[in-house]
Amino acid sequence: VQLFEEHVFPVASPELAREIGRGDPARLLKYPLINDSDASAWRAWFAAQGMDYRPRPQDRRFEDYNLVLDAAAYGLGIALARPPLTGHQLQSGRITPVDERTALNPVSYWLDRPIGRPRAAAADLARRIAAEAGLAPEKIEAFIEAER
Repeated sequence: VQLFEEHVFPVASPELAREIGRGDPARLLKYPLINDSDASAWRAWFAAQGMDYRPRPQDRRFEDYNLVLDAAAYGLGIALARPPLTGHQLQSGRITPVDERTALNPVSYWLDRPIGRPRAAAADLARRIAAEAGLAPEKIEAFIEAER
């Protein structure tokens, strides 16, 4: 069952955001872009704006999304915010949006289970995760009870 989708948008440190300003999405290409494990989210964001994107030598890549956010907060470039993972950093002012345009992240979050009825503890965990993600109780119950 799909837990939620992410609509990503560009963020940077407040200082870098002031330098970047507002306007055409192409202005972001004047700065290093920060990727997590791959550039698919940036490709999706630029495609939604009618542009192509290919990683460049000045762009940065980190395997850990927390490092992506830290790099953006320290002014090393522009990252893509992945709600709900960035709520605290946005609220605290460590990072700020540099463009209001969003795109659907090609990566999504799913809850899976093995064939057969899950154990009670696994079903309880699935319910807690699904509730935290905002899934309707009947949707998660259908997922837990489904014969596979």
